[in-house]
Amino acid sequence: MITITQTVDLSLTENLIPTIIHAKQYDSMGRKVLCSIYQGSTLVTLDSDTIINVSGTRPDGEIFQYGSGTDSDVVYVEGGKAAIWITDVMTGAAGRTAVDVTITDSSGSALGSFSFILRVEKASLESEALSTGSYTGLVSLLAANIVDCYIDDNGYFVIVSEDGLGLTFSMDDEGNVTVEYGGTT
Repeated sequence: MITITQTVDLSLTENLIPTIIHAKQYDSMGRKVLCSIYQGSTLVTLDSDTIINVSGTRPDGEIFQYGSGTDSDVVYVEGGKAAIWITDVMTGAAGRTAVDVTITDSSGSALGSFSFILRVEKASLESEALSTGSYTGLVSLLAANIVDCYIDDNGYFVIVSEDGLGLTFSMDDEGNVTVEYGGTT
């Protein structure tokens, strides 16, 4: 699997313009942000038991929150830096999201906080499953959600699936199949 790792310098004490992290809508665990933390001009090396909390509110109003104590696959300390994976929850809505990061020691005392901007570019399709799915995955999704199969009055085999993909299928008298997504062929 290809992973994009972006290392950023973030300060606990300086009043800096927030760093902007670019992502694509529906990105999920493909981008890791490594945060080098500075206090003044001194690099702070985080201990492995440092607690990191990450939270934000997407442009659509949905809130996300991750913590190294409960979500150690998403947020953790790596090589003395705060490591944060960008998840599909964070990238579910296009636009700018302020992401707050709070660092505490193992006893819960706040060491500091900082923020960065997650800039999520809009996906070309409004369906996460269509945007991120492979042919095999989409066929599996269709198959797993089949609710009815029958032969219609014209003798064509029809499959009805409640897969949430937003696809509509139609067949003309000559047997040509048209697939539409949200009114677009």
